[in-house]
Amino acid sequence: MRVAFFVAVVLFSACAGDGLRLAPPSGVDFSGHWKLNVADSDDVMHLLQIANAQAAAAADNTAGSGRGGRGGRGGAGYPGLIPPATPTVSALAEASRFPGKQLDIKQVGGVLTFSSAGQTRVCQPGDANKTPRHRSNASDRDAPLPAAREAPPPKCGWLEKTLIVRSTEQDEDRPPFDEHYSISEDGQRLVEEVNFRGGRSNGFTMSRVWDRSPQ
Repeated sequence: MRVAFFVAVVLFSACAGDGLRLAPPSGVDFSGHWKLNVADSDDVMHLLQIANAQAAAAADNTAGSGRGGRGGRGGAGYPGLIPPATPTVSALAEASRFPGKQLDIKQVGGVLTFSSAGQTRVCQPGDANKTPRHRSNASDRDAPLPAAREAPPPKCGWLEKTLIVRSTEQDEDRPPFDEHYSISEDGQRLVEEVNFRGGRSNGFTMSRVWDRSPQ
């Protein structure tokens, strides 16, 4: 299973402002039934293992420093630039929980309805306060999804042919992240890149791929 994560330094830098549009260029349509391509997607479980290992190492380094032992990251043995840290377990879990392995999308103009694993998210470009929340059942009340916690809905908009879904939460344990959805030229592949933009995880990116599938 492929595991790939990389530093996104300049990618979609325009998203930091308010330059998102209400609709994509003509002919861009994400509508359809999609199935996760596990082989071409980042292995989220492996990323979670890395996050756990980093948390344990950080705790060990802190204890070691208190005893006059090893130093933390950035000392000897880490020459040059240090890559972004793997986001926390809770942040990775939240970013990877939706959409799931099976995904249905209905698009009308620039508005998209994502349906996956019994949950629905409507991305309506414009004022985040006017963006509909997830429509979920009672069992989702304890879920860590932003809408299930009655958090502000994500802000959606278009950057050329790419749909940007930007989290509006500001939390130390859950750094904000953007979801970038794009479709291949032949319309048979949907790609999501999740870009974290906060704290030590700033610039960390993970990706998932869905293939168009018969309903």
